[in-house]
Amino acid sequence: MKPVPTEPSDLVPRLRQQLILAQVRIMELEDERDALKPRLAELEQLVPAAQSLADRKLDEASHLEKVLAGRTAQWENLEQAHRLAGQELESTRAALADATSRADQAQASAQRLESALRVIDAELSSIKSSRSWRWTAWLRSGGGKSADPSA
Repeated sequence: MKPVPTEPSDLVPRLRQQLILAQVRIMELEDERDALKPRLAELEQLVPAAQSLADRKLDEASHLEKVLAGRTAQWENLEQAHRLAGQELESTRAALADATSRADQAQASAQRLESALRVIDAELSSIKSSRSWRWTAWLRSGGGKSADPSA
C-alpha cells in the first residue's frame, strides 16, 4: 500500500508547526543545559579530587598487599620454626625417656649392688664376730700376739 499523497498546501502549515515545536524543544533543552551547567561545574571539580582519592587508595592497597605478603612470609617462617621446634621437642622427649629408662636401670642396679653389699657386710660382720675369727686373730697378724686387724 502506498501512502496517500498529501497536497502541497497542507504541507507548509504542517512543516511550520513542526518547526515551531522543534524550536520550542531546542529552547527547553537550552534551559535544561543552563540549569545543569553549575552542577556540571561542581562535578568537574569533584573529578580531580576523586581521582586523587582513588590514587591514594590504590597506593594504600599496594602497600597493604606488600605488608600482607611480608606477614604471610613471616607466618610461613613461624610455622616452619614451630614444626622444627615440635620435631626437636619430640626428639628431646624421646631422649629424656631413654635417659630416664637408663637412670631407672642404673638405680635398680645400684639398689641390687647395695643390697648385695649389705649381705656381704652382714656376712663379714658375722664372720668377724665368730669365735673362730677371734681365736685365729694371732695368725692373721703375722705374729704370735693376738691382735685384731679390724681394730
